[in-house]
Amino acid sequence: MICPQCHNMLDLPASFCPLCGASLHRSGGRILTLTAVTVLVMIVGAYGYVKYQLNREPDAARQAVTEQLQARSIARQPSEPPQDRAGTAAASTAAILVAELTLADVNDHKILSAPVAVLTPGWFAFPARSGVGAYSWQVDLPSGRRFDVEGGILHDTAPVGLWQLPAATTIGQTGLMPWSPDQPVTWQPLDEQQAVQQVPIRGTENLGDFVRIPFQASEETPGVLVQNGQVVGWTFGDLMPGGYLWTGNRGMDLAAEFYPEDFYRLTFAGSREEAFLLALANEDFNDLQRLEALTTAHQLESRLNPAETPDHLAPEAIHAIMRNLIGRLEMQGRMDDLLASLAPETVLTVKDTNFISDLAGIAIDLGAYEFANALIEGLQEADQDQPVQRRNLQGMQATLYHSWLDRLLSDGDLDEARAVHQQAVERFPRDPAIHLAAVELALREQNWVLAEGLLATRNYPIELRDRVSRLQQEISALKSQEGRIVIRFRPGSRIIPVVARLGRGLNQRFIIDTGASIVTVPLSTARQLGIDISDNLPRRLFYSATGVQHAVEITLPFIALDGWVVENVRALVVDLPGQSDVGLLGMNYLSNFQMDVDTGEGLMTLTPR
Repeated sequence: MICPQCHNMLDLPASFCPLCGASLHRSGGRILTLTAVTVLVMIVGAYGYVKYQLNREPDAARQAVTEQLQARSIARQPSEPPQDRAGTAAASTAAILVAELTLADVNDHKILSAPVAVLTPGWFAFPARSGVGAYSWQVDLPSGRRFDVEGGILHDTAPVGLWQLPAATTIGQTGLMPWSPDQPVTWQPLDEQQAVQQVPIRGTENLGDFVRIPFQASEETPGVLVQNGQVVGWTFGDLMPGGYLWTGNRGMDLAAEFYPEDFYRLTFAGSREEAFLLALANEDFNDLQRLEALTTAHQLESRLNPAETPDHLAPEAIHAIMRNLIGRLEMQGRMDDLLASLAPETVLTVKDTNFISDLAGIAIDLGAYEFANALIEGLQEADQDQPVQRRNLQGMQATLYHSWLDRLLSDGDLDEARAVHQQAVERFPRDPAIHLAAVELALREQNWVLAEGLLATRNYPIELRDRVSRLQQEISALKSQEGRIVIRFRPGSRIIPVVARLGRGLNQRFIIDTGASIVTVPLSTARQLGIDISDNLPRRLFYSATGVQHAVEITLPFIALDGWVVENVRALVVDLPGQSDVGLLGMNYLSNFQMDVDTGEGLMTLTPR
């Protein structure tokens, strides 16, 4: 001890100096007091400086502190430390900032949300296929801050992309480093409820800047792969199996190579799913336009496999919307417009049997038989391995042919009826109703001998008994009406259609009109007959539903109806409103016959005078 007053060295501790008598406690207390005061001043100064910095930038400072604390809370030791290669306990973990990635489509409809590990400076990894269709990429940090993804790195051979938040923002605490095969790897989950595990490295597959390993610590929980406190890879839980080790440059040396909009354009734009989104989102569309857009969208390529397709874009959801739109259009009476706007081959790209069958049934009810038949045959070709569905379609097609032939026979369109009957017989050679259509065709052609022979070749089910009886009566009546023209039409109808033969082998559709004084033919028919319609020909007044008009008068070489020929028949060249291909058989032709009409039976006979 040294005396503070005389500065002599003292051998033993004492309260007073034995040489000068100075107190040895006063000087030590003074030193202790000065030391305590100095420490107190330093603490107060440090507190004032921190408070000043926090007051100057309160949000940034507090958020940065919060994120660093949250990141540190994730780094922890495993409950059962794994063993390193030497057999000693070792498990490398990292301080990870876990954020929430939210992807949305072009309509701002949420596609998915998933946790991601944000690394310095703002990098995170995410499976490329899971981002297909995403127009908006946003990341929410634990502090409440939200960032739009600025860019990314994705190579053709890599199933994983690296994405970066704004590069100028300091985010994350742990960096990204390339994997080293010489060091052990630890799997660290992003969910704190899971345990840290050591990762066995085997069965590797090189994929660009990644090495894939068949490691799956959890089927649901994503995580990071860590070496020496740095992240060297990822697992993605239920989004994508396996582990992915990074072999590229360290994160601080990376730079984004494309923007999210580039990724959207290259992977999703122009796809079937994008067309679905646009059709559903367009507020200017009416029901017809929306259904047209959804139907034609099926012609585009699909870029999402079923497992990655969002529920609202799945085929089942889209087809349900389309069937609902059909129901609404039926209520609006607009199905004719829909059938006119779509081609059968376009509808068949939908590949939904219920939707196509519904549309075919509606087409049959509306008399759009060719449209319906094309849909049914397309379904039959696609569903060859579905016996129950195939039987249902065959039943629908047989019903179609029954209705189609009945309509053509009632309208007197015998040429078309013969062509359709030939198709029907090829598909349903044993169908009794289709066979009876052949009997009716023979009767319309006044060939009772053929009709009688055809009728006798089959046995018929009880539900066709009334029809068979009617045909037998018509055959008997026709036998007794030889030498007369027999015309059948729809019972109760006021329109009696016939087809007559003109010159040059031309068959012309007419409507028998006892109120018309003269025959009319369309302009197209006159031209096909080679008749020159010139100003020198006489004109006559013609009264029609559209008013009075002056019509050119011509002379037809002849009109032949069921073998009875009337020559040099005067006619007016007139295109009837709404029926420009139909003519009228007026009284200057009909006066050559004695007429007998039974509207209730749908029967007219013309007996030559």
